[in-house]
Amino acid sequence: MAKDRTLGVLTSNGMGLSDWERVGTLAREVAIYKRLSENGWDITFFTYDQTKHPPSTGFNAIIVPQWPFKMSSRLSRVYRILLPVIRYHHGRKCDILITNQAHSAGAAVIASRLWKSKLIARCGYVFGESAETLHRRGVRVSIRKGAEKFVFRHADHCVVPTRELAEWVTENYGVLRSKITVIPNYVDTNLFKPFPSSKKHVNVLFVGRLDKVKRLELLLESVRGTGLTVRFVGSGPLRRTLLQKAEDNEVDLVIEQRVSNEKLPDYYNSADVFVLLSEWEGHPKVLIEAMACGSACVGAKAPGIQNLLVDGETGLLVDPVPQVVQEAIMSLVENKKLRQTLGANARAYTLKYYSLDVVSDRYLSILNEVLNGQ
Repeated sequence: MAKDRTLGVLTSNGMGLSDWERVGTLAREVAIYKRLSENGWDITFFTYDQTKHPPSTGFNAIIVPQWPFKMSSRLSRVYRILLPVIRYHHGRKCDILITNQAHSAGAAVIASRLWKSKLIARCGYVFGESAETLHRRGVRVSIRKGAEKFVFRHADHCVVPTRELAEWVTENYGVLRSKITVIPNYVDTNLFKPFPSSKKHVNVLFVGRLDKVKRLELLLESVRGTGLTVRFVGSGPLRRTLLQKAEDNEVDLVIEQRVSNEKLPDYYNSADVFVLLSEWEGHPKVLIEAMACGSACVGAKAPGIQNLLVDGETGLLVDPVPQVVQEAIMSLVENKKLRQTLGANARAYTLKYYSLDVVSDRYLSILNEVLNGQ
């Protein structure tokens, strides 16, 4: 009797299901694996949870946590190094291993060799490309880039979310383009959808981490003097700074630090405009979610954002200048018909390219190809 097809999921270094639950993204992170499970793949998660009973994935899956090896984050590096040996019993049952982020799965290559499993180096963004774009340097950056390059070059196949990132990996890491498949990030379009009867309680919405790369101070400068209501959903080091800046500039800002992924559609549907002005994005899930909800979106002309928004069709692309951003936001707030047109186009675009159904079919195809050595 042929053994069941088993996929081993290697979470990023130090990350576990508990972390995903804490930030409200557990359902989103495991959605693709739930769909693969429904299509005949047994799923095993290798996580860094330091508890015996991590949160449930919501479907039948094996969870192999770091527990009982409870230790500090520094000592946890030892566990990461020894994971291929310590978890051999479960690992040897895996036909294919897949990384959650290639730059943070150094044990993946060793594990695939020891467990005699095929390896897919998958990532939601390419760390090396982000470091280059944002001019990040230093020993830690070099180590992470080196780890990512090592995983990509020694994997049986690679999956990145955009064509531009595939080309970057080929050029900078020396990986054959034929070894790379582009599969975008996904959104559950049955969850993230327009609510026609939803009332608009907020003018401007941002969802994401509150840090410098998101250029949220620029967003606050852009709405100064407009009287618009602004809501940020997320946490991060700039929270106090942003609240103070909003107060100084008399901007009506509310920050909600934690909202579960399942409740985010309510937020997207309650706002006139969704705005993302980041200096850089890999393939931003929040923007795809907003588009799926039929939101009128304003995005900066920046990597990752301009890959998704088609200016004047599925959203508005702007230069990161306060006056320009303000004009784009006001044009949408004051023009309901334009909001509806852009939102409907964005929803249709998302259904065509980024729905969970479309993306899961792509993963099923590549898994079968890798399993059969194609």
